[in-house]
Amino acid sequence: MTRRRAAIGLWIVLAVVVWNGLYDLRITLGVRDHLMKQALHDAGRGPAVTMAEDMAATVRDAVTVASLWAVVILGAGLATVAMLSRAAPAAQAPTRSP
Repeated sequence: MTRRRAAIGLWIVLAVVVWNGLYDLRITLGVRDHLMKQALHDAGRGPAVTMAEDMAATVRDAVTVASLWAVVILGAGLATVAMLSRAAPAAQAPTRSP
């Protein structure tokens, strides 16, 4: 039972790491996009933009994408642990000799 809990813990940690990485990536892309829009506005080639407007959509998108991937990874990990947990007792069962 200890190995099973350790495996579940590792899958949870992996899902959290993936969530943080994807969230950071999406936020970084949103900031870069905002800076490009601001540079275009400063050059007289685009409308005025506010950080709040741009980042509201970016944060919503970042949370959605990161959460979906984290759920997929956690689900796959928990399914793997469940399948291996069911297969392990059958493999460890003692064999009868006649």
